Amino acid sequence: MKRAVLYARVSSTRQEKEGFSIPAQIKFLREYALENNIEVIEEFVEAETAKKAGRAEFNRMVDYLQQHEDERIILVEKVDRLYRNLPDYGTIDNIKGLEIHFVKENEILSENSRSSIKFMIGIRVLMAKQYVDNLAEESAKGLNERIEQGYALYPPLGYMYGNDGTHKHAIIKDPERAEYAVKAFNLFVYENLSASSINNILYEEGLRNPDGNKYAVSTIQRMFKNPMYVGDYIYQGKLYPNGKHEPLISRKLFQLAQNKLNSANDTTRQHDVEFPYIGLFKCGVCGCSYTAERKVKPSGKEYIYYHCTGKGKIKTCKKSSYINETKIDKFIAEILKGLENIPKSLIKEIKESLREIHDLKNEYSNTTQDNLYKRIKEIDRMIQNGHKRMLKSNNDQENELWNATYTELRAEKEQLMDKLSCISKADDEFYKQSDLILKFCKNASQIFMKATPSEKRTICEIIGSNFTANAKNIDITLYPIFYDIIEMNRLGHSQNERFDVNEHSV
Repeated sequence: MKRAVLYARVSSTRQEKEGFSIPAQIKFLREYALENNIEVIEEFVEAETAKKAGRAEFNRMVDYLQQHEDERIILVEKVDRLYRNLPDYGTIDNIKGLEIHFVKENEILSENSRSSIKFMIGIRVLMAKQYVDNLAEESAKGLNERIEQGYALYPPLGYMYGNDGTHKHAIIKDPERAEYAVKAFNLFVYENLSASSINNILYEEGLRNPDGNKYAVSTIQRMFKNPMYVGDYIYQGKLYPNGKHEPLISRKLFQLAQNKLNSANDTTRQHDVEFPYIGLFKCGVCGCSYTAERKVKPSGKEYIYYHCTGKGKIKTCKKSSYINETKIDKFIAEILKGLENIPKSLIKEIKESLREIHDLKNEYSNTTQDNLYKRIKEIDRMIQNGHKRMLKSNNDQENELWNATYTELRAEKEQLMDKLSCISKADDEFYKQSDLILKFCKNASQIFMKATPSEKRTICEIIGSNFTANAKNIDITLYPIFYDIIEMNRLGHSQNERFDVNEHSV
């Protein structure tokens, strides 16, 4: 009998109510195991909430599988239950000999799976995240009332969602991260440090994002422009002063930060925008971060060089670590060229799969819509019955009570109708974004070479992680989806472009 672990996850209490409950997932997966003669040895259950957005059980499962080499099967309901993003995909992909059963999608992923199957799993990971992002973005458009009441929508670093005594989902001070946010402003204003340097310092002092990892430099950059830290907030370009949330810093300190940002000698702009690879690359010798500097030759021509900060135990690596930015650009452009010229047979298969995903609406939207329609019908019935009762009633107090109830029911119905509209818009955007991935791959190297420094950095963060360099070598760990595209292209070219996805496996 094969041995397996089971993984179940819901990402919110709302998902729990909308038909994606943990017990339902576990029951479904246990039945599958029984039917297929698989013994479930361990169960890992993740119930994320706004207060606890990490993935402790996911990490525990990874550790368990690495320690138990005789258990090489994961049973999970769907792709988006296991992977939230590409780093998750990469983490699982690094476990040798693993076999993943996506039971509801009737798909099994293993080391012997065709490259096209691996590629489509990667696409689904990207699309699941994009779908959630779009759904959240569309939903936010219906929250004008909350904004007008003084409640900001999104908590930046140093804040979190919580109950402020009057609102269950208000933005309150994050007791774990607020002090780091304050320190970031002080380091920026009084120590004249770049966002990248500040990020490194705060990480060394214990600052972690909800996933337990380092924050992106862009998160630190955005902090210094965000008026939320003085009690104000911006929504759709409009400034709303004196919000309901508690300020973290004084208006004087915030103004000093704005003065620095507007200064011609702005440290953040020099280091984090003009130099795209600062904080991204690590030294291949000692592991310290790379920094950058601009040098002018006697001819007047400018060059940008990256080198190790030399803050590690190996002090000699700094002198031998210099590398020209042009060399890094060319290296990444060459990688991106490998994403181009995807075989036509694969593109056809991908588009067919994307159409299937779109038609299914990721099942999430179907279930949610059914529940929304059900509640709307229930409200309509309550309103109709209420009106009938009031026509027969002469009690003023009862009529007054009904008017208040009617107003609440109408407001709830309008919110539900907005949600239905949001889901529809998110579905359309979901399909458009999938097509954009293919278009990006087709012209990836050209897009990269014409990109701004900040866009170059974003492209790098999309395709991989673990960027290391020294004077001679550059290395990047590509996320599996992009590695698989390059492999498929390599095989395709070796067959004079006659690439058949059914004849090749990795």
